[in-house]
Amino acid sequence: MLGQSASTKPCCHLKIIIGEEVTIYYFDQVNDLEEHYEKILESIIIPESKKKKKDKIPKQEVEITISYNNQTASEKVVANLTLLKETIQKLKTQLQIPFKG
Repeated sequence: MLGQSASTKPCCHLKIIIGEEVTIYYFDQVNDLEEHYEKILESIIIPESKKKKKDKIPKQEVEITISYNNQTASEKVVANLTLLKETIQKLKTQLQIPFKG
């Protein structure tokens, strides 16, 4: 039916911002975030930075935000899969999300 609200409210969400593109993933359970965040990060397509000179090439930044229990933690990092995974772990710790190792 149109206009019906969902029976359950998302427990948490993961927001990823790359340049002007914003993608939000909603999870009904914390375990769903734990199970899927690595696959989500691995599927991110990061646009190549424009190469003008042989000088330093600016790296694309990714902003990651996690919201849980009405609290939000966010951080911007250079687009690197290892750094992105470490940032997710750091944000989960800041929010005191009960995740497995």
